[in-house]
Amino acid sequence: MKEYFLIINPVAAGGRVEKLWYEQIKPLVDKYRLEYDFEFTTHSQHAIEIAQTRVNEGYMIMCSVGGDGTANEVLNGVLRAKRPGVFSAIPVGTGDDIPTVYGIPEGDLEAAVQCLAEGQNKAFDVGYCETADRYFAGVASMGFDAEVADRTNKGSKRLSGTQNYQIALLKTLLKFKPYDLVIRCDENPLIEGQRMLLAIGNGKRYGGGMHICPYAEITDGKFALTTLCKISRITLLRVFPKVYNGKHVNHKSVETFEGSTIHVDSPKKQCLYQVDGEIMGYLPETFVTKSNALTVRVPDPWISYSEIWKRKMDQEKKKN
Repeated sequence: MKEYFLIINPVAAGGRVEKLWYEQIKPLVDKYRLEYDFEFTTHSQHAIEIAQTRVNEGYMIMCSVGGDGTANEVLNGVLRAKRPGVFSAIPVGTGDDIPTVYGIPEGDLEAAVQCLAEGQNKAFDVGYCETADRYFAGVASMGFDAEVADRTNKGSKRLSGTQNYQIALLKTLLKFKPYDLVIRCDENPLIEGQRMLLAIGNGKRYGGGMHICPYAEITDGKFALTTLCKISRITLLRVFPKVYNGKHVNHKSVETFEGSTIHVDSPKKQCLYQVDGEIMGYLPETFVTKSNALTVRVPDPWISYSEIWKRKMDQEKKKN
């Protein structure tokens, strides 16, 4: 039995991944002389089916070749299998937030393939949605954010993840009204009131590099939460760009807290929620941290994304 199985989404990144696979990725994988099999996905949820089946057959390392949607499906398949498996990724999608938060190289095919071939296996936290029965690596969110994600998914895949997100954000902003959310964090008192959005972070980022939950760590056994109280559209436009460097949390209308079990409801009107960019449906939902539940193939030596991000911010400060 071969150790590696690569799951390729040919329509990721505007349909460019199939060509990229044959022209660039496969030659790199072959250079490392890995013993592997691969399969193309053909429909939604297919990567979950493939990963779960292949792990149960005895393949150890499941590699997602695509974007965050593919990565989320692959890790769900790995976690649903009856045998232990390892999640890995060659990130070639429009966002690639999931592999990046685990420390898998971003924007460098050679480094990503080297990680697959020569990396180490390390356990990390994941989030879990009890009602939807879905795991997530990055961020679950609801309200304005989920509506933007819904529009982003329906947008052009020929644009970058950031461009799609920005266009969807502006369209959503024109008609958006805040939700009356009821939030229970662990055994703490209820948090109630009008909110523009609530983000529950296992990882820090989503939307192609937006650090919505800058305090999130994938090894601490808890979520970092960011919620935005009701503000004007103009103020939202001023605050939101700061999400790229995490400085939005300094605004007086932004609240942050942490917890391991989060229950959220929107009793007055239906509110969409998403995980890792995929719309799950409407609240209520309970989000639970699963500590060290997912084994990931990461570089050896491994550098946390928190450190990678810090170094990047330090470099930008020096430039300015």
